[in-house]
Amino acid sequence: MKRFSANARGCTVALLSAAALGSLGTGAALAADAQPRDFLPAPAGTHLGLLYYLHGSSDTFVDSNGNDVPGSGLDTDIGIARYVYFFDIGDMRADINVVQPFGGLSDMSIGGVPLASDDFSLGDTSIVATVWPLNDPENNRYFAVATYLTLPTGEYDPNVASLGANRWALSVQPAYYFNIAPKWSVDLVGDVTIYGDNDDGPGGVTIEKDPNFTALGWLNYHASDVTTFSIGASTTWGGEETWGGVARDESKVTTVRAAWSQMLNPSTQMLVEVGADVDAENNFERDVEAVFRLAKFF
Repeated sequence: MKRFSANARGCTVALLSAAALGSLGTGAALAADAQPRDFLPAPAGTHLGLLYYLHGSSDTFVDSNGNDVPGSGLDTDIGIARYVYFFDIGDMRADINVVQPFGGLSDMSIGGVPLASDDFSLGDTSIVATVWPLNDPENNRYFAVATYLTLPTGEYDPNVASLGANRWALSVQPAYYFNIAPKWSVDLVGDVTIYGDNDDGPGGVTIEKDPNFTALGWLNYHASDVTTFSIGASTTWGGEETWGGVARDESKVTTVRAAWSQMLNPSTQMLVEVGADVDAENNFERDVEAVFRLAKFF
């Protein structure tokens, strides 16, 4: 069985935290994820409240050489509370929103070595602003650019995996939504996230992180005015870290997914998404991911 020194163990804990949060989209990494039709703007003056529950389960950690590490596992159960307000800047639609993750990581291990984690903690708060340079409801075409500023407000311990990352992050996310047939539409979303330094890594080292990138797409079938079925895929890469001047390999993950969204009434929407990772490197490969979201317009 592979053994870890105290310092290597601390480094692994931070890696697990980053992998779990990146793949589940909390904090800064929420910008790397999007559900179907997320970039259709509501009328100016609309308020929107959202609650998410995200679950992920993995019994496989894939190292940087593409090899499975036996005796590894991770479960994640995370909630997100989000508030959005839509308004106009001149003739252009815009929104401002606040994202607050919370929840925990459990049953974490690599190579049979259990790793300390918080069953519940608050994650880093993100302030998000979106603008729509193209807002064309007549032809059902929308182009948006969202900017996420993630603040180091979450709970953080360098030796315990939790939802706080102890660094600033800035994400820019362009998105294009358009119809390809009367009942079919497409979402195309990109993302780049840049990171500040974490000056309090395991053993007091400074952790620098390179930008990471995401490409995501959804194909949507509109069964009715209130029901949509979607299939999609995403891939995320980059984010190589440097620990006290020592470079570590970047992380990669590719995910396939399916979603069902349903308007329960004119102001309430439910969304259910399921998926699985089909490829991973230097990351946990999830056997299952699930997202449940409830949205209320008011």
